[in-house]
Amino acid sequence: MADFIVHGIPGSPYVRAALLALEEKRAPYRFAAMPFGAHKEAEHLARHPFGRIPAFEHDGWTLYETQAILRYVDAVVPQPPLQPAEPHAAARMNQLMGITDWYFMQQISSPITFQRLVAPRFGLPVDEARVEAALPSARACVAEIDRLLDGHAWLVGEALTLADLLFAPQLAMFALTDEGKDILCDHPALTGWLARIEARPSMQATTREVLMDKAAAAG
Repeated sequence: MADFIVHGIPGSPYVRAALLALEEKRAPYRFAAMPFGAHKEAEHLARHPFGRIPAFEHDGWTLYETQAILRYVDAVVPQPPLQPAEPHAAARMNQLMGITDWYFMQQISSPITFQRLVAPRFGLPVDEARVEAALPSARACVAEIDRLLDGHAWLVGEALTLADLLFAPQLAMFALTDEGKDILCDHPALTGWLARIEARPSMQATTREVLMDKAAAAG
């Protein structure tokens, strides 16, 4: 099988989600690291006309949108399976992936995590008012995901799924912020889930630091 190629910026939670799927499948891939801002340049816009990351290639075929990438990887590398066959579990997985994209990303990652972690890294101003305004929605979003976890080992039950891989990079970043630490104190089950997934080799192989080191070594 031809190698997969993932184009993106080290540290992006969506790039990391795509890499997590490949790591969990033990599939051969190449990470094509991009500097911050390159996703808006012509070369990348030819791969992703909306200027987002990641973009993905496999055997000369291109794809973008992280959920589509995750489902494609699961289809072409069947083992281990990362999507449940049982209808209720499959629907719950899709629900949680939607929550990650439409609520956690919009209500937590963008207004809080970006302001606390990404903006300072690149010398951008921090919007404290935006952080403060996002806190009530952030608490509600985390509480609902914790409710859906319902004491299971993984988000959809006792088996890891694409929902875990899409959500893990987002929560891992939020947990590094003071706001994230404060909110997660009220949700020990979700904190335990995060500890379990962060212990997996796939998470350890896809940290920003590891990806930066690999990019530097590749020249």
